[in-house]
Amino acid sequence: MAIFVLLIFVGVMATATFFTCKPSTKLQAYIAYYYFNESDYEDFQQSFTYYPHYKNALTIYKNVDYNILPDFSVEVSSAKKDSLKVVYSKLYQNLGRVRINGKFVKIGVVFQPLGIQHFIKEVYSEVFSKPINFTNPFGLKFNEVLDQVFLTSIISEKANLLDEFFQQQYLGFEEERIIGAVNKIIESKGMISVSALARDLDIHRKTLLRLFQKHLDCSVEEYRKLVRFRFALEKIQQQNNINLTTVSAEHYYDQSDFIKQFKKLTQLSPKKFMVAVSKLGDEDTFWNFNG
Repeated sequence: MAIFVLLIFVGVMATATFFTCKPSTKLQAYIAYYYFNESDYEDFQQSFTYYPHYKNALTIYKNVDYNILPDFSVEVSSAKKDSLKVVYSKLYQNLGRVRINGKFVKIGVVFQPLGIQHFIKEVYSEVFSKPINFTNPFGLKFNEVLDQVFLTSIISEKANLLDEFFQQQYLGFEEERIIGAVNKIIESKGMISVSALARDLDIHRKTLLRLFQKHLDCSVEEYRKLVRFRFALEKIQQQNNINLTTVSAEHYYDQSDFIKQFKKLTQLSPKKFMVAVSKLGDEDTFWNFNG
């Protein structure tokens, strides 16, 4: 049975809901969780910042205008039209900013590392060639399922509809070299060096880089740093009093390196970050409603 958590958060003069929900057991190796986020208030207003993650999400909005601004932030506003906007963002080294004006409804499918690759025929870097992609990689059948998901208000039914679609869509992904490399990076919590990774897998560094560019559209070093950041984030989120010495010793070379790398990805120090962000649902979604 799907597990879900409700979080109600406040905009200007209005509220929105946010549910997280696990996929079926068969899909959990590829899909981390779904989320369902919406507000039915015409005067709803909200701005938030979200942060780089090695689990990237496919997000789908119903009846909105979605505009990328010159500074690459995003503005979402309600629109009275029957439309779906499918968005896939690759924010490996940059944070993302979103401003929502008016009522909206949104579905998020958060994939495990290399998860979405199991559901697409084409090469990842070709399907998702830009930082923000308005691409539906699954075609019209996905749109039909999404319409059904948006029509039901029952969270378990939403999850079941998505589960059924992805089980039918599953193709598999068999590039064992990139799978092995990603697994080793995550197992080491991002601490393994590129040289050690290439040596352990008996792969030349240049071959390893080509695999990452092809199947993840980033460098090995970028991916390694991102994994390290997210494990550190989870660690400090679990602590009432942030012990920077302990976290830096586990995940970075020293405390100075930890703070420096953390600021690069969040534009905040670790202590200011944890005060500013809110955890949504029961998964690893952290949004900053103040930044």
